[in-house]
Amino acid sequence: MTAPLAVAPDGVDPDLRFLEEVSAATAGCVAVIGGGDTAMDCVRTAVRLGAKQVMCVYRRTEAEMPGNERDRAFAKEEGAEFHWLTQPVRFLGDERGGVRAMECVRMELGEPDESGRRRPIPVQGSEFTMEVDTVISALGYWPDPLVGETTPDLETHDWGLITTDDAGATSRSGVFAGGDDVLGPKLVVTAVEQARRAAAAIHAHLMGLPS
Repeated sequence: MTAPLAVAPDGVDPDLRFLEEVSAATAGCVAVIGGGDTAMDCVRTAVRLGAKQVMCVYRRTEAEMPGNERDRAFAKEEGAEFHWLTQPVRFLGDERGGVRAMECVRMELGEPDESGRRRPIPVQGSEFTMEVDTVISALGYWPDPLVGETTPDLETHDWGLITTDDAGATSRSGVFAGGDDVLGPKLVVTAVEQARRAAAAIHAHLMGLPS
């Protein structure tokens, strides 16, 4: 089976869509683009689904990867391949509309960027083609923008993050939010802390108490 590039038209990150609908994986070659925790989830899930070959493609070296080192070690033990200093630049399709390959370029590390990690720079003349059957883009985890677009009076910012006060109250009366939908990618304990704070504010709101 040849599958297209995993792109979700409804605003949901394609990496999350893959994890939600894992039956979309192919028995062929799967390439996961990214280096975070969700990328490792996708890599290890594809291995478990029986993909013939699973590759993680990352534009920096392993030292700059933001994901959990333990999960990365498990992925290696399970047979996943890692292609460091590799940047996909174009996808090549077949006659059925699926992806058959991606054009990549080798990278080298320059000076640190604003995140403190060394900036990847393309190496001139290093272009090559990588044959793939499925590509999963795991380049970022962000809220579904449809929440803000379809909820009247709900203020959002930065591509879908929900605006709240310190208690978790949003711009819409009676609606509270917390966790990654408010802060972006953070730890579970941070989301739990915000949930507890919001729960107290919700109780006060329902009881008519001062927040």
